[in-house]
Amino acid sequence: MAKLSFSLSSKKDKTLSKSEILIRFVYGNGLALRARSGIYIPPTRWDDGEIIIPRLQTAEQKELVEAQKKLDELSAVILETGISTPKEDINKQWLETIIDKFYFPDKYIPKDTEQEKPLTLFEYIQDFILKAPERKDKDTGRLLSSSSLQQYRATFKHLKNFATKRRKKDFEFEDVNATFYKHFVTYLQNLEFSNNSIGKHIKVLKTFINDAPAPLRGSSDISKFHVFTEDADTVFLNEKELQQIHDCKLTGRLERVRDWFLLLAWTGCRYSDSEKISKTDIKNGFITFRQQKTNEKVTIPIHPAVIEVLEKYNYQMPKPLSNQRFNEYIKEIAKAAGIDQMETITKTVGGTLTSTQVPKYCLIGSHTGRRSFCTNMYLRGIPTYTIMAISGHRTEKSFLKYLRVSKEEHAKLMKQAWENMYYGNTL
Repeated sequence: MAKLSFSLSSKKDKTLSKSEILIRFVYGNGLALRARSGIYIPPTRWDDGEIIIPRLQTAEQKELVEAQKKLDELSAVILETGISTPKEDINKQWLETIIDKFYFPDKYIPKDTEQEKPLTLFEYIQDFILKAPERKDKDTGRLLSSSSLQQYRATFKHLKNFATKRRKKDFEFEDVNATFYKHFVTYLQNLEFSNNSIGKHIKVLKTFINDAPAPLRGSSDISKFHVFTEDADTVFLNEKELQQIHDCKLTGRLERVRDWFLLLAWTGCRYSDSEKISKTDIKNGFITFRQQKTNEKVTIPIHPAVIEVLEKYNYQMPKPLSNQRFNEYIKEIAKAAGIDQMETITKTVGGTLTSTQVPKYCLIGSHTGRRSFCTNMYLRGIPTYTIMAISGHRTEKSFLKYLRVSKEEHAKLMKQAWENMYYGNTL
């Protein structure tokens, strides 16, 4: 497994009055490489492998934020490239080349444009995934997230297994037609995938095809490839249940996960933005930052529950766990808090509609915090567009998917509104 750590050079650049951040790349057992990052910061702004970013908005703070952003992007490129590179090809020159390519990509554009033999579908996808760590999101301009890269690899894996089932080693682009789609969907259904999981793989397949140059795509017609979607039976935690989690006696890692979850549930943040809650500037009772996924700027009022958690850690929250580990622990926490009522889950699996009952704690994950925030604020009577401005939802359609409000609760909201309208004012 590849890991990165950082240190600050003991040598100070006299011109810049700054020192360079050094990278240490460790791969498995016994392979450790060092390289210069090309990123310089004042030595006083470095502590135990991390850049110290002051909360006060100054020119220096802006430079440090940019340095952190560049370091994060470079780290992502190194780690993702390392995953797709055989260990025997990894050496100091390999690491230095990746860093050089990060800063000077034009140097590595092939100059030979002679016509080559057209790539097969799998050859193209393999090349697509190899270059994916350097691709940027069209909307935000940021490097693709690790979850997107994992989804690309997962879909490619199933395409190769599908080819084996069809007694083929590969496909030509012209093979990707309505018959291909029908058989691929059947293959995924036979694996008992849900409609949403099938839809994700179809969506990625369309991404692969659409990215290919028109001459390579040829007669491939994916316009009628339906991307399956199905409303998932998700849950939220009401304020009473959030209090149960708050009051649960926990220690160590479980306590830290619980505290992170409460921050999500009272700010409406995605888990990918969790660290920004405590690392961005907090002014006049508000947190302001740009969301990782959409680059949308949000301003969030600090709820008393958020202040309680931040003060507990002196506004220096511990580093969050991976999303997968977090989801495992929050289920354990919710179970300990007694959130165990049975919930009915209905979804299409393997092409068949199924219903099962599971304890509520089994359905709780990091995203439950964001969903709980939106639903609880809606039930409090806060206008939809006000909540959307805080959560960063761009459309009402996407926001409404987060609300888990029963018909009875809608009726109570309407009744309360009528009481305010007709009986709240005395004549």
